[in-house]
Amino acid sequence: MAEKRILLTVTCIEAPSVLVSFEPEGAEHLLVAGDWFKVEIVGSKDGEPEITYLPDGLIIGAWSGATTRVWNKAGEELAT
Repeated sequence: MAEKRILLTVTCIEAPSVLVSFEPEGAEHLLVAGDWFKVEIVGSKDGEPEITYLPDGLIIGAWSGATTRVWNKAGEELAT
């Protein structure tokens, strides 16, 4: 089965911080001004990520069966 790999960089530049939630896993991480997250989503070729803006944060959603990995600016992998 072919897989799709999506890479995103999420940055915080014009707010003191933003809460980023990762679905369907449910983890939440605070992204502070000047920092960034590297996000990798890997899953079936048919899937698409969904990114939702809310006034107090972002939701990054993977498709069914996909896995999500996240690293902060320091290179530490964060729980999803």
